[in-house]
Amino acid sequence: MKFVYPEFLWGLTLLIVPIIIHLFSFKRYKTLYFSSLQFIQQVEQKNRSTQKIKNLLVLICRLLMILLIVLAFAQPFFPKSSHIQTGTTPILSVHVDNSFSMTMKGVEGTLLSEAVEAARQLIQKAPLNTKVLLTTNALDGVESRISTKVQALERLDQIKPSPMVRSFDEVIKWQKEQLKNAIQIDNYGQTQFVFLSDFQRQTNQFNLLEPDSAGYYLPIRFVSQEQTNLSIDSVWFDSPLHKVGVANNLSIKASNHSDRDLQNVALSFEANGIKRDVFIDIQKNSSATTTLTFTPKETGVQTGSIRIEDKHFFSDDDYFFTYQVATKSNILVLNGEDANLNVPSIYRLDQFYAVQAIDATSFTKNALDNINLVVLNGLNEIPSGLSANLIEFSTNGGTVAIFPGKSLNLASFNAFLEKVKMPSIAKEVAQPSRINTINYKDPFFKGVFDKEKENLSLPGVTKFYLTNQNSSLGAMSIVELQNGKPLLYRNSTNQQVYFFTSVLDGSHGSFISDILFTTILLRIGELSLLNPPLEVTIGESTNYPVYNVVDPNLPIVIKGANFEFIPPKRQNGNVHYIDISGAGIASVLTSGIFDLTNNDKIIGKIAVNYTRRESKIGSWNKEEIENSLKAAMIQNIKSFNVDQGVSSINLNIDKPYPYWKIFVSFALLFLVIEMLLLKLWKKNIKK
Repeated sequence: MKFVYPEFLWGLTLLIVPIIIHLFSFKRYKTLYFSSLQFIQQVEQKNRSTQKIKNLLVLICRLLMILLIVLAFAQPFFPKSSHIQTGTTPILSVHVDNSFSMTMKGVEGTLLSEAVEAARQLIQKAPLNTKVLLTTNALDGVESRISTKVQALERLDQIKPSPMVRSFDEVIKWQKEQLKNAIQIDNYGQTQFVFLSDFQRQTNQFNLLEPDSAGYYLPIRFVSQEQTNLSIDSVWFDSPLHKVGVANNLSIKASNHSDRDLQNVALSFEANGIKRDVFIDIQKNSSATTTLTFTPKETGVQTGSIRIEDKHFFSDDDYFFTYQVATKSNILVLNGEDANLNVPSIYRLDQFYAVQAIDATSFTKNALDNINLVVLNGLNEIPSGLSANLIEFSTNGGTVAIFPGKSLNLASFNAFLEKVKMPSIAKEVAQPSRINTINYKDPFFKGVFDKEKENLSLPGVTKFYLTNQNSSLGAMSIVELQNGKPLLYRNSTNQQVYFFTSVLDGSHGSFISDILFTTILLRIGELSLLNPPLEVTIGESTNYPVYNVVDPNLPIVIKGANFEFIPPKRQNGNVHYIDISGAGIASVLTSGIFDLTNNDKIIGKIAVNYTRRESKIGSWNKEEIENSLKAAMIQNIKSFNVDQGVSSINLNIDKPYPYWKIFVSFALLFLVIEMLLLKLWKKNIKK
């Protein structure tokens, strides 16, 4: 047995009062004069034993009455688990899932409105002294506070839909951490975890749950009327290079999350005054991709959007994106002892490239300002200072193309290759070999060739550097020789680095005189443009690069028509990165296209989209939820399924049985018994 208010047990000291009254009678006796005491003595002897029994019964009644009243005030209860917290104040930990999937229609309004009403009923039914931990998908500092029932009920009216998505196990883990910190301060007791959600399969997991035999878990699942959805999943360009007057191919991926095939689904496209409708067929429970072509008319940052019509779930109906129509690409060629002078000349054939060629020995860090591509042309050694500057340049989005010289300092060269995630050089091999394989499926060659061609007469090399391929940390071979050795590597990590394993010299083969050499150089130049991502996702994207020149002492501001927001910012070299992850930003930003400003000047635009994690409609059912909790060694589970509205189901939380009422009843019973004993006693005395 445990007590809700054990401090009232001090009232048991009152039991001494009736005992004192019983032992020390303060009644004054009146003296009566009789002629003979013989009769009085006979009566006294006859009633003495009866009087003692009556006094003892009255004492017992009084003691039991006081004991029961004290226990009633202490409110005893019997815990179902021996591992229950020893505190006295019950805790109701309520989580209302307010993600966008909860905006779908239920029987009595949106699922979110039903969840709020269910939470209201549960909080109202909780004992008066219950403390409430009320959370939503924000899980911020404000929600970590333990509140009273009244405060929690007031906060329920403030819950709004949010783009943040949380998993069941993530929420429970966070709530337990907050309660653990609170218990160290206050004496909290039994905890009940109420989770109100539609339990989407794509976003709810149970893997991180810890065994729990003390807490009580009440998963309440809300079921929408429709389980279908149409979504725009992503968009991408075939080429990262965008020029005025040059057609762009934009691919669009859309999904049909339903059990029936759909034909002629309309996609509405808009980009800088260009409007177009595209129709696409999407089979049931699958995706489809379509491509449209349009031609940019202006340079600078351009914006676009795709929209699909849906009647049930709306947060993934619009997809916003931005892209940069470049005016030029800045290329720096660092010439070494074995430089091929045709390299800068090839880039100068296209006015789009602004080429600067200097000797590697005269390089300074300032030479990297506003540069997109650095070509290491015939260097035999890479000094530590140049290496550090190039690594920072590559980390910040710049592209490095490595064409080695004839007489390499392997220690210096390999140290640089290792830092840019390229395989090291083992030795030079003099073995004539032609190019045998071009990885047409690699993004590097996408759109370069009209179609994949086999049995082509490709150039070759007479000497090449043998690399330690096992030491590669992220390099991919995209051009290979007949002997199976790589000729051109591309870094598959975030760093944009290319490594040619031969020398750009006629004595090393016919490669430099072939059109493939020119094609590869120009393709590297195209892919070197510093293009920020097409879009960011609210609450998830952490490192959005801003390549424009900004004042580092002033914030970068995301500015909309009716709001301004200052995201966290960090600087790495000349590049600034902004962070739009976290619940705080999710509560402010909406999807759309916004200006990026610095020092009250527009420095760019950013496209913001909601997450697609909830696009695939489908939820865990009641039995699966219970089985998952049992598999996690959670003992006390009571689940509910709300598919006909909140009013159709009686939601209750586990409350201690009101034993105090029984104690009060018995206390009154003993009071009545005492009164009857005293009344009968007086009647007998009168007789």
